[in-house]
Order: sequence, then structure tokens, then C-alpha cells
Amino acid sequence: MAVVVILTERKSLLTEARSRNYERLRARIADASGDTVDVAHYEDVEPAQLRHAGSVVLGGSSAPWSAHDPAELERLGDAVRSAGRPVLGICAGMQLQAVFAGGTIGRSRTGEHGYLPIRVRDRGDLLRGLPSEAVVFHDHDDEVVAVPADFRVLASSADCAVQAIADPVRRWWGTQFHPEEFRPEDPAGEQILRTFFALAA
Repeated sequence: MAVVVILTERKSLLTEARSRNYERLRARIADASGDTVDVAHYEDVEPAQLRHAGSVVLGGSSAPWSAHDPAELERLGDAVRSAGRPVLGICAGMQLQAVFAGGTIGRSRTGEHGYLPIRVRDRGDLLRGLPSEAVVFHDHDDEVVAVPADFRVLASSADCAVQAIADPVRRWWGTQFHPEEFRPEDPAGEQILRTFFALAA
């Protein structure tokens, strides 16, 4: 079954640069999963599409939450929850997971941008095999400020207490950072993507 990558950027706000970023995300998800990847905008997602997916990836968004229609986000949450599929949330995608499960998000104290370290607190599933500190790519100014019940916090950083979350019963995992961005000297992101698809299998 295909992986469905949901673009959480509003279609009206998709720039050429942002579209290139999403294409890189699609290509790296395809490589890590070994599966076909279908791409859908969150405004157009149909519940049946997600129910038939092998897994779902909620991508990031550069637009502020105020630029999104709350009703469209609520509709997306209903579709994701009812699908019952393994989900990986990336950056804004993880923030949406938190909201969909009853948590809250807010503005970061400082924001994080570029390759920066995280402290791995729990190597039980998504972050298994990583060292206690790993360098990953960040690009966020919001963060999860209240973690939903039943989720574990897997990693944190000096400026962000919730860098990765997991609810293995729900089969939802999320990262505040961008695992699709990696380089030879900082390969943790690629490993995290491959681990998610192993968990989702």
C-alpha cells in the first residue's frame, strides 16, 4: 500500500521554493519506505484515501497557524484519527498530531533553525539506535506546549522541551525537527525515517 504524504501548507501559499522542499520530502519518503508515495494537500484529503494507505506522513508548514482555516484542520484531524493508520508527523505535522490528540501548541521562546543537537531521552522505538545526542535539522517557531495523554516525549533540546513524541498504541510518532533533511555528517534523520517505516510495517 502507498504512503500518503499530506502537505499541510495551504495551496494558495505554496511558493516555488516550498514546492521544491515538498518534492524532496516525497523523494526521501519514497527512498526510506521503498513504497509508492501519494501526495495530497490537507484541504483535499478524503478519509477513504487515508484508510487505504500503508502509512501517513504529515508534512511541515511554513505559514503561521493563523493562516490556516480551523475547520479544514478539524476535518483533517477527523480523517487522520478515523483512518487508524501509522502516522509520522514532521514539524507542523507533529504539532497537528498533538492537537488532534488533545494537546496544545504555542509560540517558541526562541525558535530553532538549521542543524542543531537534540538530547535523546527515550530510545525505545522511533529513536532507537541513535546516540544520546544527535544533530538534526530544525525550522520552527512554534512547539508543543502540552503533550497529549498517552504520548511519551522521546527527545528534547535546550530551547524546545518536546522534540519527538510517540504513542505506539495509536501508532503515531512525531518529530519537531525535519528528519527528511540530513547530510553525511549528520545522518540521524535518514535513520529515523527508516525506523518509522519499520515500525509501521
